[in-house]
Amino acid sequence: MTNRTLYIVVCGAPLASRTADGVKAARANGWDPYVIPTEAAMPWLADQDLGNAPVITGNRTPDQPKRTPPADAVAVVPITFNTLNAWANGNANTYPLTTLCAALGSHTPTVAVPFAKHDLAGHPAWLASLAVLRYAGVILADPHDGAENTVAPITSGTGETVANGFRWEWVFHHLNPAE
Repeated sequence: MTNRTLYIVVCGAPLASRTADGVKAARANGWDPYVIPTEAAMPWLADQDLGNAPVITGNRTPDQPKRTPPADAVAVVPITFNTLNAWANGNANTYPLTTLCAALGSHTPTVAVPFAKHDLAGHPAWLASLAVLRYAGVILADPHDGAENTVAPITSGTGETVANGFRWEWVFHHLNPAE
C-alpha cells in the first residue's frame, strides 16, 4: 500500500479490456488503485485478473461505511460518449458518475481517455462536453497516442487495435508530469 489513492473509472468499450494492465501500472507508479466500473464495463472486466484491487459497484446503503479512501487522482479509461456527456452535464445518477462529479467539484486531478466512434464524436454535445471538462481542468488524453487535449475519434472496427496500442504510461505521465 502507498499513500496515494487512484480511482480507475471504467466504461464499456474495447479499452476496458486493458483495465488489469492499468491496475498493474498504477501499482508500479506508486498508487493504490480502486476500480469503479459502469454497468456496461462489467462484461469487459469479467475475465481479467485485477489482483486484489477493490472493484466498487453500486451505491452503498446508509448503514454501510465508506468503501474507499478519498482519491488523490482519478483515471477514466476509457470514457464513452454516454458517460462523458452525462459527467459534463453534472448527472450523478450512478456511482461512477457520482464519483466523477465529486472529483470535479473537489478539483481532484483527473485524466480521461475518450473512446467514441466518429459518428458519436460528430454529435454537437460531444464537443461541448469536451470543452466543459477541459475548462474544469480534466486532462483529456487521446487513446491513439496519449497526446493531451487532442482526441481523435475511433474508426469503426478498430477499437480492439486502438486498445492494444494504448499505453497506461500515458495516463501516469499526465498524472505525474514532474516525475
